[in-house]
Amino acid sequence: MEEKILIKSILEGYRFIDKVVKKLDFNVVSKSVHSHSAYGYNETINLACDILHLTDRKQKLLFLKSMVDNGIKAMNTESAKVLMLKYVDGFSNVNISKMLDYGYKKVLRLLERATAELTIYFYGKGFNKTKLLSFLSSEVWLLGIYQNHLKILEKVPQKASVAFV
Repeated sequence: MEEKILIKSILEGYRFIDKVVKKLDFNVVSKSVHSHSAYGYNETINLACDILHLTDRKQKLLFLKSMVDNGIKAMNTESAKVLMLKYVDGFSNVNISKMLDYGYKKVLRLLERATAELTIYFYGKGFNKTKLLSFLSSEVWLLGIYQNHLKILEKVPQKASVAFV
């Protein structure tokens, strides 16, 4: 369950990855320019470490984006279309149902199926919840989306399970 919430959080952050990568590039260039004015050995080492950290973050985000892209390409076309409209283009479920002339419940089912398929895709590539959280540890903004989803889930009453004796 939490794996699907994590994948849904990644999907919600997906459309912002390019903006974050551009900001990281800007920060790398900015730090590189400042490295020429570094006076001592320690300052130069610290700047180099900062640049390496920013570059590592960029590579991880681009890898994450390519994983999502490849997972979507491997999906059923109908599910992929709904997923792209929701998370890449930012349309609401109501607007998607109107645009595709689908019932609202069908859109919800397709989104649920697509999220499950993407979760399985990530798992098949070796990214379970623990590995994904570790992989995203420096992306506080994505982890914040995930934490918000968990808080919302805590507030939603869970269906009672009925045991037959």
